[in-house]
Parts: sequence; structure tokens; C-alpha cells
Amino acid sequence: MLGANLIQLSFLASLASFLAAVPAAWFEGRSKRWQGLPSFILMIGLLLGVFVAGAQLGSAAPPQFDFSKVTPFAFALKIDRLSAFFLLLICAVALPVIWYSRSYLPRHYDPVKIQWIWALSSLFIFSMVLVVAAASAFSFLMGWELMTLLSAALILVDGTSRERLHNLFIYLVMMHAGAAAVAASFFMFLPVSHDLYFSSLRASGFLLSPGARAAIFLLALVGFGAKAGIIPLHLWLPRAHPIAPTPVSALMSGLMLKTAIYGLVRFSFDFLGGGPAWSGYVLLTLGAVSGVLGILYASGEHDLKRLLAYSSIENIGIIFMGLGASLIFLADQSPAYAVLALVAALFHTLNHALFKSLLFLGAGSIADATHTLDLNELGGLLNRLPNTGIAFLIGCVSIVGLPLFNGFVSELLTFQSFLAGATLHVPAARIVLPLMAGTLALVGGLSAACFVNVFGVAFLGRPRTDAAESAHEAPQGMLAGMSLLAMACIALGIYPRLVLEPLIALAQTLIPTATLPAEFTGLQRLLAPAAVAMLALALITMLIRGRRRVTAPWACGLPGLSPRMQYTATAFSKPIRSVFAAVYKPDRDLSVLPSDHSYFPTAISYRSVRTTSYERYLYRPVTNAVVALANQLRRFQTGNIQVYLLYIFLTLVTLLILLGLRK
Repeated sequence: MLGANLIQLSFLASLASFLAAVPAAWFEGRSKRWQGLPSFILMIGLLLGVFVAGAQLGSAAPPQFDFSKVTPFAFALKIDRLSAFFLLLICAVALPVIWYSRSYLPRHYDPVKIQWIWALSSLFIFSMVLVVAAASAFSFLMGWELMTLLSAALILVDGTSRERLHNLFIYLVMMHAGAAAVAASFFMFLPVSHDLYFSSLRASGFLLSPGARAAIFLLALVGFGAKAGIIPLHLWLPRAHPIAPTPVSALMSGLMLKTAIYGLVRFSFDFLGGGPAWSGYVLLTLGAVSGVLGILYASGEHDLKRLLAYSSIENIGIIFMGLGASLIFLADQSPAYAVLALVAALFHTLNHALFKSLLFLGAGSIADATHTLDLNELGGLLNRLPNTGIAFLIGCVSIVGLPLFNGFVSELLTFQSFLAGATLHVPAARIVLPLMAGTLALVGGLSAACFVNVFGVAFLGRPRTDAAESAHEAPQGMLAGMSLLAMACIALGIYPRLVLEPLIALAQTLIPTATLPAEFTGLQRLLAPAAVAMLALALITMLIRGRRRVTAPWACGLPGLSPRMQYTATAFSKPIRSVFAAVYKPDRDLSVLPSDHSYFPTAISYRSVRTTSYERYLYRPVTNAVVALANQLRRFQTGNIQVYLLYIFLTLVTLLILLGLRK
């Protein structure tokens, strides 16, 4: 009893800490005596959240709170195992980001902006916790909308230029459209549920007709898919994430996207209890397309934060593939493999939160040292930023899924679930799921090429600009934040059992009839000796390395090498862009001046703008149609009050006629 009360009090104290950080930010802006107070309070709240989540992952009696007596709608919170996992993800990953921000923000913003960033960031984290802890539709939607509005406000901290406002407008339009779809998916339970508490939705899910279940799933997919950035609902993601402050980019890409995964899992596995096989194939297809195209778009970028944003689309695609495979296994009455695929998807959700936050923080350190994120203007940073370089390298090898790093474990589990599809009874599943293993291998290969490009161009070779030449290491606080995330990537790669066991228990609560697949035991047997062997190899390498020697590189007989002779990020990715030219389809403009002297011009200008097929064939026609309709409707806005009174009169007459016809 005491333990349950302690957990409840800790959770309430965590929420109170997030709210208390707001006035603390105001105090910090008024006096240096309060400097560091909001971040300290925020970290206390995050530590309490980690404690609550860790306690609840192994508990069968979740704490719940119902504030409906003091709110106009049903406002309830509950921390079950699914909520606890995502609460752990949010609080554990946000903690090093906040630690990083303590050193990063004073170097880039004035006290007034820092005050706003701390206040909005604490409320932003509060809104994400509210989403994953919600136990009613109202509390969920409240947190969902707050999350969108607060993240938009954080983006505006860096300025209100025309381009920034345009990108923010796209973000808000897509997020509110997605929120409308999520709200509609909740409301469709009302014919069979007397209220919108999650417990009622869960109990009434089996009463829904097949058509209603399909409609709820598709609405939830659109709403959560838009927030997750799944293709073709991804248009906002590479526009919004890169223009946010670096810590906010880490929170948005590392954490905010995961609330959409939470919502999709909650609807698909908890409320609906699975679904027909076609729902799994839909997720599988969207995930495969997003995985391949996301990493292809990332490979073509040379702006580091925009590249990382596209890479998030790729990893969200991998997660969707795992969720789709789990639904297919459930429809085929193979709950053990459904657990395997679900655990793989959830594990990759956590892994992506870790290594993507690490990479965004690394990008912030690079920008802090060189004042640019253009890969073509970097180079040679490993000698100047050795600690940042090591942390960034760990993020790179984790995201491409190399052994002994966390990305490898979740992708290996996803591979195993796809290969297990060959044992199913349905011929389509026996063909499609093993083919998805090949798709995942393609994504992994393209991801490796992409991040070899990123790390090689930015950190190896020679500095390409004076800014890269004079780069300096990040402060200790920023390095500490990155180091915590890097150590987590290594720890979960070497000892994944730390997370696998709670995830298996969680998956078995969502799929109660499942037994434990043999693949989990085999994974432990594989990784334990591999970790020992790799560590032994590293130790031997250090012992026989000997004295370091520095010599001039071979210059092919030339007097010496210059930075201009190195591969740029654009040149490195050219073979991939050539092979997949149909995906990129850039708009090119070549101008030769004067135009009648093509062999001996005085100037040549080349411009290449990549417009994705989705923008060209999906969004632009819709946008043009809306604008055309708006231009037609403008004719009714005459500005004449007499005309408006006529509109009102005609509307009333029409309504009276319709009412009379009904009677």
C-alpha cells in the first residue's frame, strides 16, 4: 500500500515539477540568483518520472487519477505498462537533453529567450507525459493539442522570417488535420460505449461492426501517421524539425514522434485487440515506403539537421513495419511471433529516441563550433572536436545497426520476425514478410552509406573552411548530455535484456495468449559472447597500437593535397542519386552567359531544386484547388452590409423551407 501511494505521489510531484519550472523560468529571467533553477526543477520532475515508469513496468496495479469532478469533461490519468514504457522513454531521454541545454542555451540566446525556452520546454514535456498517461479521450486530446501548439511556439523562438512562418503554417495545418482524425476515431466508439474512458473503449471494442473497426483504424492511422511523419504525411517533418533550436529538435524528433507510435499501438492492440490482416499489410507497406524513401531523401541532403529529419522518417518506417508484421501474425493466429514483432517495434522506438536525440545534440555542437550545418563546409572536425566526434560516431553506428549497438538489436529482432513469416498459413504472408526482410536490408545498406557520408565528410579529412579550421570543443555540460545518450546506446546494444524483459511482459499484456518465442533466448546467446569478443579485440588493438606516427598523405605525385580535392557530401551521394534518379527528380536550371558563347562563357550558374513526387503530384494539386476555390468564394465578400444582410435573410428562408419539408 505504501509503495502504491509513493508511486502516486511521485507521479503527481513529477507533473507539478514540470509546471513549477514555468514560474522558475520567470524568476531566472529576473535575477542571476535564480540561474539554473528551471532546469534543476525540470530534471527533478524527469527523475521522478523515470522512477514511476520503472516501478510500473513490472507492476500489475497501475496508479490512476480521475479529475472529472473538477473538470467539465472526463479527465483521467493512468499509468499501465504501455504508458509506463513511453513515460520512461520521454523522461529518460529528455534528461540528458535538458542537461545539454544548460550549457547550450546561454551560448546562443539572450536571457529573455532562454526564459521562454525553459518555460515552453517544460510545458512541452508536460504535454507529452499527459498524452501517454491519459486514460480518457479528453485528457489525451488536450495533451495532443498542447504538444502541437507548444512545439510551434518553440520553433518561433528562433525568429519569424517569412520562410519560417510558411513552414510553421504547414506544420500546424497537418497537425490539426491529424488531430481532427484522432478525435473522430475516439468519437466513433460512442455508439457502443457510454463514455470515452479508455477502460470503456477497451471493453466495447469487440461490439464494433467490421466497418466501424476499419474506419477507426484508418482514422487513427491518418492522425497518428501525420504526427509520426509517415510518408506521404511527412511533408511537415523536414520543414519543422531543422528550424527549431537544437534541444527542441532533439525533443521533437526523439520524443514527440514517439507519442504517435504510442497512440497507434494503443488503438490497434489495446482498444481494437488487433484487426484483420489487411491492416497489417497497410502498416507494412507504409513503413517500407517510408523506410526506403526516407533514407534516400536523407542521402541527398547536405544540411545536417534536415538530413537527420529525413532519417527520422526512415526509422519511423522501420517501426511501422514491425507493427504491421505483428498485426499480420495476430490475424494468422500466431501470437508468439506477434509478440516478437511488437517487441522489435517498441525496442526500435526506444533506440531511435536515444540515437536520434544524440545525433541532433551532436549537430548542435557542430553548429556551435563552426556556425554552420552544411556538410560541404565542414571537415577535419575529429581532431578539433574529439569528444563530440566519438559521441557522434556512436550515434552513427547505432542508427545504421552495427553489432553491439542498440540499433542492431531491434533491427535484428525485426529481421527475425519477417523471416518467421515463412511459417504462416496464408500464402500472401509467407511471400510478403520475407520480402520485407530484403527491404529492411536495403534500408540498412542505404543508411550505412548515408552516415558514412555524414561522419566522413564532417569529421575526417581536412577542414574545408576557416570556420572548420578554427573549431573548438563543446563545453562540458553539452558533452555530458551527449555522453549519457551514447552510453545508453552502447549499454542496450551489449545488454538488451535490460529492456527486453519489460517489453516482453508489456507485449504479453497486449497479446495475452502469447508464449515466449525462442528468438529472444537465441539473441542473448548471440550477443553475450560477441560482446566479450569485441571488447577483447578492442583491448588487443589498444595494446599493439604502439606509438602514434603522423605522416603526410600520398598526393599522387602532386606537391600536396588541398581541401578542394576531397569528396563533398554532394559528390559522395551522387552515385545513389544517380541510381535512384526517379525518386529525386530535381528541377535543374543551367544558365550560360552570354548565351551565344557556349564554349567561352563569362559566367555559368547552376541551380538544382529537389521537389518530391508527393509535393508535385499530391500536395500541389490539392493546394491549387483550395486556392482556386478560395478565389471564387472571395466574390461573395463584397464588404457591403446590405449584401451580408441579404445572405442572412436567404439562409433563414432556406432553413425554414427545409424544416417545413421535413414536417
